[in-house]
Amino acid sequence: MTTHATPSNPLHILAADPTGRSLGLDFDLPPGTLHRLTLDGLWHEPLLWRATEPATEDSWGRLLPALKAAGLRPVLLGGERESDGDQPWNEELGPDLVTDPDDFEAGALLAEWWADNTAPVEDEDEEDVAVTDQRGAAVVDGGVELADGLEPGPEEELADGAAEGSWRAGRAPGQPAREGSADLDDAVALAPYGTAWPGLAPACPAVVDPDERAAEVAAALVEYDILTAPRIALVPAERSADVLAAIGWLGPLNYDEDAAPFSAVLRSWEDRFGIRVVALEFDVLHVSVPHPPRTLEEALPIAAEHFAFCPDNIWQDSETLERYAREHLVGKHNWSFWWD
Repeated sequence: MTTHATPSNPLHILAADPTGRSLGLDFDLPPGTLHRLTLDGLWHEPLLWRATEPATEDSWGRLLPALKAAGLRPVLLGGERESDGDQPWNEELGPDLVTDPDDFEAGALLAEWWADNTAPVEDEDEEDVAVTDQRGAAVVDGGVELADGLEPGPEEELADGAAEGSWRAGRAPGQPAREGSADLDDAVALAPYGTAWPGLAPACPAVVDPDERAAEVAAALVEYDILTAPRIALVPAERSADVLAAIGWLGPLNYDEDAAPFSAVLRSWEDRFGIRVVALEFDVLHVSVPHPPRTLEEALPIAAEHFAFCPDNIWQDSETLERYAREHLVGKHNWSFWWD
């Protein structure tokens, strides 16, 4: 197991000095706790620091100095369960399941996942592919813009007819498509590419500072109540994309228990589009996008990457790649991914 936390974990310093002043901060951190509890028990060192107070709109931006001072990356953590008590995110991490993002190449991963997600399966019973909402989460209107190109994450309510098998059921890499489970076949839903992997999208021109955009997106997520019970957290990671691998995030568990491949793809998006990991829920990822596609032509190949990365975004929300690109990517400064 290898994760990409910072070489010397600065969270150890917070155990002795909860204010964070010893890390070089010129302000006191709010009250918080260090998290070591994982799916399989206590980890050998802290995985993250999490504030005990609810996040405010400026929480993400205010903790940016912790990145420059100590290599700690701010991230909003949302979600709570009845069994959590006052310790949400207990047993929600699996660092022992993580390999190394260095071992994966984004283009090869996405091509493989695209092939898996478009491979047909015969003789599948209709009743086996009916989609159900396993989370029971609050509904977010994915079509409502927040501010300046910001928008909520993918809808978590099923459309009319979903219980009748009219939507594609999510599946993991290596788990092929379910024939007859959608109103539209892949050739139509994935136009203009059909089932042929189009390759990686070109980079988008730089527009604004990535961290400034991330702070704006984080503020909007809090302001518009997109996250449930959000708390600001600090994660030791060499780059933003590695936050998932550093803590062993289990969001895509129904697809893959290893967060490293997902961090590898996020690295590529960080390089090409300037993304930052802004917020995590139990199975939802929110990233900021300072350099979004400006036209449908630019957005379509990015939409193809999103389909490979998280097919539920298209199957359970937009139905077609073109609609997803037009409604969720062109000019949008945040991307959200939900694994059913």
